Amino acid sequence: MDVSKLLMYIWGTIRFFLIIVNNLYCIPTHCLWLLTLWPLKWFSPEVFLTLEGFGFQWLLSMVSAWSYTAGYDIVEMGDDINKIVNDKALMLINHQSTSDVPLIMAALDGRSRNIMWIMDRMFMKTNFGLVSWFHKDFFISSGKARREQSLTELTVHLSNVYMPCKRTWILLFPEGGFLRKRREISRKFALKNSLPILHHTTIPRVGAVQNVVATIGPQRARMMANGNGNLSPDDWANNSLKWIIDLTIAYPDGKPLDILTIFMATAAPCNTIFHYRCYPISEVPTDNELLKQWVYDRYIEKESMLATYYATGKFPDHRRPDEFCRPRQVLHDGFRTVILHVLYITSTLFHWNLLTLLFSSIF
Repeated sequence: MDVSKLLMYIWGTIRFFLIIVNNLYCIPTHCLWLLTLWPLKWFSPEVFLTLEGFGFQWLLSMVSAWSYTAGYDIVEMGDDINKIVNDKALMLINHQSTSDVPLIMAALDGRSRNIMWIMDRMFMKTNFGLVSWFHKDFFISSGKARREQSLTELTVHLSNVYMPCKRTWILLFPEGGFLRKRREISRKFALKNSLPILHHTTIPRVGAVQNVVATIGPQRARMMANGNGNLSPDDWANNSLKWIIDLTIAYPDGKPLDILTIFMATAAPCNTIFHYRCYPISEVPTDNELLKQWVYDRYIEKESMLATYYATGKFPDHRRPDEFCRPRQVLHDGFRTVILHVLYITSTLFHWNLLTLLFSSIF
């Protein structure tokens, strides 16, 4: 074996071990602090949500370090999302591999602590599942048998959790699975419904999008004349959905990374493109059929942009025809990350000693 490859695998194994340790000294202590602060949910819910939000944001910083320390950087193009970071928005993201989520976390690091993920229920079984449960993300069930029930549960979650907790962005993968797994299903659906056959994306499922727009969109806000028991009509009007953000992720040469590659840094350093296009909710149709076609059009548009990018290395700029988007690299604060590592290690040692003392006193 080549010496450089051997060294790469040795370093990759060390990185893998360090990330496992990182999870062990971050997630348990985070959850223990939330359990300790749990009574605040009844006495001072806003304080609890603020503290939980900071903890969630710090954990995103831990995850984001996995990618940028391996040289996997994010370059943003298109609209500037910093201008709407505090507005309520639904983000539609094309889904390619297991690296999508940690890279999105890296892109949003330091931007917002009030995001809400809509993710597959199987995500609860991962290392971050418990954190997401505490954060009140929504776990949706896949498959036809549970689809309608999940959408009903989502309606309740948006009204009873998303709005009262003052969440901002909702992150959603409408395709419902990884590109490589969904491509053939998408092709058959496209042929059956006279839609274009997509290669770089797949035909999205629109149920969750329709549900979000119907539940927290401006049309619903106008209907809340008598309140909903949790928020006043004015709160609904002022805090209803303002934007739909179309995020297109493009990997080098159309070859996505994966979570194990990020863990072990076994691929060469590269840039992943995040292209944003922000649509005011006033430009988005509310009728279910029109909205379905609108979402289909966004993914057909993604297909075209990705084809252009893979052919030319550039994204077309929708604001200036015949021009291409200017790149903006996402930067990270390494010093802040080191401070957070020290904070989590100290917190873990505190909890370890406290629990050891309690167990020794009892037994």
